[in-house]
Amino acid sequence: MEQYISQLLYRYQCVTVPGFGAFLTENRSASLSEDTNTFYPPKKVISFNFHLKNNDGLLANHIALAEKIDDEKAIALIEEEVTSWKYTIQKK
Repeated sequence: MEQYISQLLYRYQCVTVPGFGAFLTENRSASLSEDTNTFYPPKKVISFNFHLKNNDGLLANHIALAEKIDDEKAIALIEEEVTSWKYTIQKK
């Protein structure tokens, strides 16, 4: 699942994991610290919003195409993974 999310975050600014939350990206420009004469390259910063949980179909469609399965099976895989993540979070 992480591989698919990563692939999508490379191309999109928001990837929603239905029932779990959304990963959001923000591009940051290159910068220069004049105090230390250090140059920092451009980067992409990732954040997470647990309020965005609705299925927009992006992740399920990507998984379905990659695994050559139908959308319903892809959604079932996502739900199974989300259940596992929630269990791990509650346990720890």
